Amino acid sequence: MQDALGRLNHLPLSEAEAELLACCGSSRWARGMAARRPFASADELFAAADELWRGLDRQDWLEAFAAHPQIGEKRAEKPIEKGAGRQLSRRWSAEEQSGVQRSNDVAAKLAEGNRAYRERFGYIFIVCATGKTAPEMLAILERRLQNDASAELPIAAEEQRRIMQLRLQKLLEMPARWQRATTLGADLSGITTHVLDTSRGRPAAGIFVVLEMRAGADWKRLAEAATDESGRAGTLLASPEVFERGTYRLRFDVVSYFRALRVETFYSEVSVTFEVRNPDEHYHVPLLLSPWGYSTYRGS
Repeated sequence: MQDALGRLNHLPLSEAEAELLACCGSSRWARGMAARRPFASADELFAAADELWRGLDRQDWLEAFAAHPQIGEKRAEKPIEKGAGRQLSRRWSAEEQSGVQRSNDVAAKLAEGNRAYRERFGYIFIVCATGKTAPEMLAILERRLQNDASAELPIAAEEQRRIMQLRLQKLLEMPARWQRATTLGADLSGITTHVLDTSRGRPAAGIFVVLEMRAGADWKRLAEAATDESGRAGTLLASPEVFERGTYRLRFDVVSYFRALRVETFYSEVSVTFEVRNPDEHYHVPLLLSPWGYSTYRGS
């Protein structure tokens, strides 16, 4: 952690601001934090973050809220524009909302609640989602919809502060190789994939992907994600520390994808098994897919 703090202290100003923006989407907060460097300890960093956050005004808070996707959605209203901050923010949002994945029974209620919340308060529903299930977040949303506007804004600001503190902790705990990848703008996960629907000549969005690692005679489930609008799943490894030598498997739920398109397919699932011999390298495993065939290769 101390090495990561030293790295943050010595980053060029613009790069430090970019990484801090991933922790809190207020540009005024990120500038203030970058200007306060160097921090002598993690405790000093966390205390400065709280002090600056509580000194912001309503517009700064709303800017930070807008950098998050709504609960149950993938895209932020006003995403961080570029560089390391964008990469980190996308990854951490996916991790934090992992409890929403595959919770189709409450997805419609969350979407309806999100709309009602925005209409009532004028900004998106913010909750520190880490460790919460979709039903738990829905219950919190329904409860907070009963608040009046003057009471709700401080509650939302406190949730954002909690998210900010958790992300600062993650920033300090990132292994060195992942920090290097972030600075270079590379994929943050050691294993990534990209699915192209060759029958349509388009990226295959919304394919559910499971990443597993062989553990003796069994398979250990490491992560899951859905491909984004560009057909990519770039944040499969929620905890890069677990990335090690071994046999890995990507399983693609292709039948649900083609069923949504009302296209008949021969395959219900595509499974790709491969070896990781050097965890310091990046393993990109694309899938070229059609209803009647597929191919894969190691990309870059």
